[in-house]
Amino acid sequence: MDKASHFDIEALSMLEEIMEDEFPELIQVYIDDSDPRITALQRALEQQDCTALRDISHSFKGASGNISALPLADLCFKLEEQARIDVLESIPSLITAIDSEYQNVKSILLSLIP
Repeated sequence: MDKASHFDIEALSMLEEIMEDEFPELIQVYIDDSDPRITALQRALEQQDCTALRDISHSFKGASGNISALPLADLCFKLEEQARIDVLESIPSLITAIDSEYQNVKSILLSLIP
């Protein structure tokens, strides 16, 4: 899998260098926090809860940006913006795209830790 299409490689390398021995823990915390977010997004959509969609996608965007998963952060931003203006039509496809991109990001991150 091509890391460059899912991460800012330079920023991710810098993060790995700065965190040193704590990098695997950072990755695990990100995954532990992120796994439930996909389900939470789907649940919020079922309930047509734009506030929850906006809040979840906003926090997911920040966490993903912090680990340099910029394409994922961008998808979360798009979902956040759609939820902010209460436009639900495009949200199911955005959640699907976020889930798919997150699975790629998760797979790559797990391959980076021993």
